[in-house]
Amino acid sequence: MFEFFPVSDRIKRIREKRDVFTSGRNMTINSERTKIYTDYYEAHENEYPILKRAGAFYTWCATKQINIFDDDIFVGTPGPDERSLSPYVEWSCQWIPGIVDDTDDNFKKAWQTSDSIYMSDEQRIIFREANEFWKDRTISRMVEGALSDDFWDAAGNGCILGTGKNDPFFFGVSGMPQGHFIANFNKVINVGFGEVRKEALEKLEAQKGKIFGNAAKSHAFYNAVVRICDGAILLSKRYAEGCRQKASIETLERKSELLSMADSLDWIMENPARTYWEGLQATIFYQLMLSTDAQQHGQSIGRIDKYTGHLLQNQLDQGTITQEQAQEYSDAFILRLSDIIVLPGFFMDNKRIIDLIAQGQSLYSSIYNGLTPTAGINLTLGGHKADGSDETTPVTYSLLQTYGRMNFPDPTVALRVHKNTPDDVWRLGIESSKLCGGIPQIQNDDVIIKSLMDIGFSHEDACDYSIVGCVEPGGTGNEWPACGMTGRESIWNMVDVVQLTINGGINPRTGKMALPCKKLYEYESFDQVKEAFKAEMQYVLDWTVSYANTFEMVYSQYFPSIVASSMMEGCMEKGKDVTEGGAKYNRTGLTACGTANVGDSLMTIKKLCFDDKTVPLKELYDALMNNWEGYEQLRQTVINEVPHYGNDNDEVDELASWALGLFADIMANADGPRGKYSGGTFTMTAHIYMGEMLGATPDGRKNGEPIADAISPRQGFDKNGPTSYLRSAAKLPHQALSNGDQLNIRFTPSSVEGEDGAEKLKQLIKAYFSLGGMQVQFNVVSTAALQEAQKNPDEHKNLIVRIAGFSTYFVTLSKNTQDDFIQRTEQAI
Repeated sequence: MFEFFPVSDRIKRIREKRDVFTSGRNMTINSERTKIYTDYYEAHENEYPILKRAGAFYTWCATKQINIFDDDIFVGTPGPDERSLSPYVEWSCQWIPGIVDDTDDNFKKAWQTSDSIYMSDEQRIIFREANEFWKDRTISRMVEGALSDDFWDAAGNGCILGTGKNDPFFFGVSGMPQGHFIANFNKVINVGFGEVRKEALEKLEAQKGKIFGNAAKSHAFYNAVVRICDGAILLSKRYAEGCRQKASIETLERKSELLSMADSLDWIMENPARTYWEGLQATIFYQLMLSTDAQQHGQSIGRIDKYTGHLLQNQLDQGTITQEQAQEYSDAFILRLSDIIVLPGFFMDNKRIIDLIAQGQSLYSSIYNGLTPTAGINLTLGGHKADGSDETTPVTYSLLQTYGRMNFPDPTVALRVHKNTPDDVWRLGIESSKLCGGIPQIQNDDVIIKSLMDIGFSHEDACDYSIVGCVEPGGTGNEWPACGMTGRESIWNMVDVVQLTINGGINPRTGKMALPCKKLYEYESFDQVKEAFKAEMQYVLDWTVSYANTFEMVYSQYFPSIVASSMMEGCMEKGKDVTEGGAKYNRTGLTACGTANVGDSLMTIKKLCFDDKTVPLKELYDALMNNWEGYEQLRQTVINEVPHYGNDNDEVDELASWALGLFADIMANADGPRGKYSGGTFTMTAHIYMGEMLGATPDGRKNGEPIADAISPRQGFDKNGPTSYLRSAAKLPHQALSNGDQLNIRFTPSSVEGEDGAEKLKQLIKAYFSLGGMQVQFNVVSTAALQEAQKNPDEHKNLIVRIAGFSTYFVTLSKNTQDDFIQRTEQAI
């Protein structure tokens, strides 16, 4: 029987502290970075943006509080406390007044009780003062300032720019960074900042007195890089001193460990890592740096097993590390990454927080319903080299062991597979995913490498891809893919196009006009319906791209991503920040939601109104306008007699594929300031929110019901088993979806138990991949178990489920998200 390695006592202690992932209590908010950055920006108002960004970062490295905590195997936290939530006031600070400007009594009830995230009175003042400075300088406000009236006229027509300023739920635009990239961790680990600093100084020396043409920008860029390198080296050396101070009061064994850590901390960041521990610690520091630079939104680490595999292999060969020590390092590495907790701009005032606490709920879990604490860090394991040979390393095995043993949901993991993936890697990945709520997800090298080569990657660089955020393929340390587009508005509702096509080009939710067209009952053929659908999609996506391009203009000017640029391949050669096209590869990503609803809706119109002619177009239109009330018999006909995507019916699958392919083609032909756009399909939990904002649709869905997630069928509509489901999904244009796609499937535990069950899962996934599928993520949990966890959450705190491109504890989800998950079909192999 398959078993994971045992967990060490020390890791158990560290892991136990992270149980706040379930409760979210006994945590603090981090105001240190807010204070440092606000003070710097106030004192350097006239400094050029990229130099200001670098200067604020260096000041953080030089002045942040250094703490070494008991049981620390790796060091480095975003703030002074071991576990805290880090907000980024320059993203959007509209959440601050409703918290800090409330009455003292409400503030204390919300933020200073045993059940809340703790904010001190001093921190309250820091955030109040920060809001005064940043309220008109945030990303969100700067983008608003660049939008002309025609954008606000278009808002609400179905494009991604929300519904506009008059919407009571409007909280500004673009309130997060683009993020969504793979930083060059390999260069940090295996080259170091010392070499980059030397290169930047050489560039500056060559420019001295000869800043001609457009060289002034590159001159500022290289000066900013020097500041980043100095900060990175200083940060590590300050932690070295912290370890020595801690060692002075420790017993012999811990003293020796801390002094050894200090020696390594004096070396790394400036120089290449020499050991597995040094490689992992350098990764943690760089992740902290990127997060401090406010880029932690889907920003991911990538192929950590490749970056550090040779270091571990060398030590194992030399006998300077044991497998047990290496495993403890892998475990501690993941646990330390989970401490880099990002607080997104949330809009919850003190009254709402007090109500949550009174209901016994966690503010922490409420903030992260539909998100992950680390804001989308993804580790990529496995894969093959350019010559086709397998690239598994000892670190691949070790990190898969970590997740299967510790049952931990974040950061997430993507496992790349191919024809030469070892059987034991397959088995480890499947067994971990069964226990750990879909971690790892499984990615198909064959399709993704071809997809990236189609958009201009060299074969070698395509073979070195990593997964970003949820499921997005990206270049490893050489691409600014911006898979999340404008940050906040990165997920587009394709079902809106169905409603536009039916309603004469008017979005019924907002009353806004997109492109005028016929109403449903005015079409004379199904081809006319498709042509109108195509025209509406082109129109609203053109507006979406126009908005995103405006965002990129503002973002590159005011919020350069210099920490990422200092190491990204291409930037030093071009003397450009990644936001200005400095990376070797460039594109911008968008994701579409509701593929199944679109396919099913088009199929309903085609079959009932044009092919069979059993339902007049006006009758179907009236049914939709009345939310199916008075038309239940027709709705049941749609549900029970019209083919639905997910059941291997060529006709409806072709319509779903046509619509998604149309989206992919429009994106591939759209130009951004740095390169082309890429289309993908993944949802987080946006499909629930999007459904709440949609009226009734021709697929039998009622007003407010969730739409389908990613490329999954509508919840419960896949009736013919997993093979039919995957055959339907395989017909979609995966290779054209270079921004990634996501397939969720849930299995009953009894059908995948033991060695036979693992083998069946493996063969099912391999069959899907052989048909052209890109990605699979699965849950192994019964409907009965989910319903029991919903009723008795305290008894099921460790139940992890894969919701979308992330996994989380089921009991922390809102009830509507839980209900949506429960409605997914329980499949059996």
